[in-house]
Amino acid sequence: MSLDHRLEAQNLCAGYEKQAILENVSLTLPAGKITAIVGGNASGKSTLLRTLTRILPTVSGSVLLDGQSVHTMPSRKLAQIMGLLPQSPIAPEGITVADLVGRGRHPHHSLFTRWGSADDRAVDQALRATGIEKLAEREIDTLSGGQRQRAWIAMALAQETDLLLLDEPTTFLDVSHQIEVLDLLVDMNTGRGTTIAMVLHDLNLAARYADHLIAVADRGIYAEGPPSEILTESMVKAVFGLESRIITDPVSGTPSMVPLGRHKVISRPCSRKIA
Repeated sequence: MSLDHRLEAQNLCAGYEKQAILENVSLTLPAGKITAIVGGNASGKSTLLRTLTRILPTVSGSVLLDGQSVHTMPSRKLAQIMGLLPQSPIAPEGITVADLVGRGRHPHHSLFTRWGSADDRAVDQALRATGIEKLAEREIDTLSGGQRQRAWIAMALAQETDLLLLDEPTTFLDVSHQIEVLDLLVDMNTGRGTTIAMVLHDLNLAARYADHLIAVADRGIYAEGPPSEILTESMVKAVFGLESRIITDPVSGTPSMVPLGRHKVISRPCSRKIA
C-alpha cells in the first residue's frame, strides 16, 4: 500500500544565519519508499531534512507537500501527514514510555476533542509494533539506547503520519540496535506504506535498507537513485574523498563499500604454530 503524498523541493537554498549550506536543490521523495540521505560531515544532510520539515526556513526556493508550501500549511494538518524524529530527541524528565507514545496523538486533537478509543488503539498498536509494550510504565530515562529509540519511533507510529523523516536514527546505537531500528522502519514501510526518509552515516546500511539514495556534496545533490546505481567507487571518492572497492553484500545482494585506507593488508601469514 502506498499513501502517495508528494514531498518535493524546488530550487531550494537553505542554511543558517544567511550562510547557504545547500544551493539550488531540487528533489522529490519517492512515495511509499525508503530514502537514505548520505554525505560527508557538514555536507548539508541534516540541513536538507530540517528544511523539508520546515524546522529551518528556506533562503530561497520552496518545499511543497502535495503541491502546497509547507510554510503555509496549518501546523496540525502538516503534523497529521508528516512526522519528524530529530537527532538525539530529549524527553521531559520522568515521562513514561506510554506518555511519550501518547504524545504522538496530539496532532489529531483540538480544543473540542478528547482522548478516545482510537487514541488508545493507536498507542497500543505502536507499543506492540515496536516490541516495548512491557516497558509502557517505565520512565524513558531508565531505558537503554535501543529501547529509547524504539519508544520515539513508537511515538511516530502512534502519530499515524504517511511520511516520516528521521535525522540519524541509528546514531549512538550499537550494531545490533542499529539493525533493530532499521528493521522496524522497513516494517513500517512495507506494512503501512509509510514514505520514509532518513539521514544515515553508514553507507552499507543505507544501501541495504533504502530503495533510494541521495548523496549530498558541494552544497547540492551529487547523485540520487537506486543504491545499485548510486553506490559506486567514483561516488565514494567524490563525496567522501575515500578510495574504496564496491562488492556485493552476501546477505542482501546490495552493493557494499569496502574502504581501502592507507594500510592495506592483502594477506597476512599466520604466525601461530599448529601442533
